[in-house]
Amino acid sequence: MRNKLNTTDAAMTKNMAIGIKAIEFLVVVALACITLATLVIWTLHYQSAYASMRKGNTMPLPAMQVAIGPDQYEPNDVVTEAKQILSASPVLSLTFYTSNSGSPNDPDWYKFFVGSNSALMVSVQSFNNPLIARIYLSDGVTPVGTYVDTVGSTATSTAIVTNTTSNTQAYYVLISNLTNTNAYYTLIYNTTPIAMPTATSTPLGVGPDAYEPNDTIAEAAIATGPRSTPSFIAVGSRIDNLNFYPYDSRTSDAADWFEFYGRSGSIYQITTLNVQPGVETVMSVYYPVANTANYTVTNPPGLSLVSAIGGSSNPNNRYQIGVRGSQVMFQVPNGQDGMYWIEITNTDPSPRIAGQTYSLQVQEILQAGPTATITPFPPTLTPYPGAPDAFEPNYDFDHAGLIAPNTKYSNLNFVPWHPTSETDVNNDFFKLPVKQGVYYTCQTLDLSPGTDTNIIIYNQDRAGIGGNDDISPAERAKGNFASRFSWLSAYTGWAYILVGEVDPPLADEAGGRTYSLECDIGLPATATPLVNLTPVQAVTYMPPTPLPPEPTMTPYPTPRTAQNLPVRPITNQPTAPAAPPTATPRSVSVNVQVFNDLNRNGLLDPGEGIADVSVHLTDEQTGTPLAQGTTDADGRVNLSVIDPGPVRVSVPLFGYSLLVTGTAETVRVAILTIPVLPDSIP
Repeated sequence: MRNKLNTTDAAMTKNMAIGIKAIEFLVVVALACITLATLVIWTLHYQSAYASMRKGNTMPLPAMQVAIGPDQYEPNDVVTEAKQILSASPVLSLTFYTSNSGSPNDPDWYKFFVGSNSALMVSVQSFNNPLIARIYLSDGVTPVGTYVDTVGSTATSTAIVTNTTSNTQAYYVLISNLTNTNAYYTLIYNTTPIAMPTATSTPLGVGPDAYEPNDTIAEAAIATGPRSTPSFIAVGSRIDNLNFYPYDSRTSDAADWFEFYGRSGSIYQITTLNVQPGVETVMSVYYPVANTANYTVTNPPGLSLVSAIGGSSNPNNRYQIGVRGSQVMFQVPNGQDGMYWIEITNTDPSPRIAGQTYSLQVQEILQAGPTATITPFPPTLTPYPGAPDAFEPNYDFDHAGLIAPNTKYSNLNFVPWHPTSETDVNNDFFKLPVKQGVYYTCQTLDLSPGTDTNIIIYNQDRAGIGGNDDISPAERAKGNFASRFSWLSAYTGWAYILVGEVDPPLADEAGGRTYSLECDIGLPATATPLVNLTPVQAVTYMPPTPLPPEPTMTPYPTPRTAQNLPVRPITNQPTAPAAPPTATPRSVSVNVQVFNDLNRNGLLDPGEGIADVSVHLTDEQTGTPLAQGTTDADGRVNLSVIDPGPVRVSVPLFGYSLLVTGTAETVRVAILTIPVLPDSIP
């Protein structure tokens, strides 16, 4: 019996153990189901609340009664740990985890990049915790934008900032929890481009120009007012939109002062151009001064005017008839390099209104060199009537007077320089800067009664190009004995102009023979003799004997004998002229390669190209410019033209030219040494 009971007890104990385990399993399953159901219900409720919030409702999100730990962006408690938000808005399940003893409130820093002219808006929402969202500049110290701080138990905080810079800007957002309670929060953000207002510019001439204040040398010599540099103009440049509008609270603009650097021996031409109504400039150019701070008023004592050359004056106003501008041409004496000063005043008292502007230009028309000097001649009185003009002595090539294109020079005459007797005569030589491929027209104007000019043009080797006595038979028949000659320059350099009298007056008669000279860029409106580019023999000039006139360009001194002229009878019915043959269009393509042939293989290899080299195409028969371009970074340039005949490709920088008779040509200009490029391309 006892054994049976023992067996029964053991079986019961075993069955009870199995039952207990089964009950424990069912309890665990039930708890898991309850927890899962709770999570599902909370998630559905949260999503419903968030959807309501996105629609503009303010229903708070429910508290989540689960353990809270660090979120995925931790650590980000300081600005140097700020994390860039890469998730799409909204960012859920962010936490304030305050159990970290080193960060009791767990501040969270985030980084956003905002494009130019865009707005960033950041909002944070928590379940029951007051919090603050603020945006900072990249230094993490200076707050920017607009803030709406939260107050109360339910937290919604918003910050907005606008990036009005021209670059993408980094902004840092700090999310702060006002309690020490662990909590979840949601971050909502967006960046939106904004429409920027169009800036309206001040009309030109209304308001001080960019170089004010420069009413005195003392102001112009330093960076002052809104100007970050001295009132300086670089040689070879032009400044536009200058005016005489008073600076700040001043009642008038007394003067505009500018400085530029002059090199010993160089010749400079300073011009005010594009002078608009309401402005009439007077220009003065001064030598460098020792201490600019001492000069506080316009034209102070101690300033020295430079000596003008080329027929100009200093000070100068109205250097040409009909213009309001000024021009001074002078040469820097040897050993007097320095900062030269330009003073420009306005003689027009009109009220200052829009459009009253002018431009200033400084050009170095003759660069410094060992021969760029002016030989001084002491002025002496002449015993004969009349005084030499402003260009004298200019009686030969070596003393040729320098002139500028598109400028008229008046009151010239044929009075000799230091005549030794009344039989001495005078010719005038001038020197003009010319550029390859450009047409020039030189002519005499405003001839006084009895004056009959002859003009001859020479190249820079002093070889004759051509000349003209009278413009045309029609003009000669009217009593106009002026001369005019046009030609196409085949090089860049100097051209010499010789002007003389057909019947040279004696020294005691030359005072009444006056004329004007003007050399313009381009062809005249009426027909004029054009140059024959066939080289002619240079004419040797031996002063004081005047250059003998060319037989084909001067009138015969005695009447010519009668000539037998062929006579051809004509009918009453004019014969229609035959139509000239039509030139067949011909496309010419030239591929030019300019390179340093470092390996001397005659080919353009990578890294050997020479950039920014000027290449020209001209018509071989007429010399007409057809195309021009510059080489790219690889030393290549392609030029295509339509021309019926052969064309010539030239590279002036290296003195290279080639005649192209076909329709396509590849031209390789190989340089065996690395060249030093000039400051400007021809």
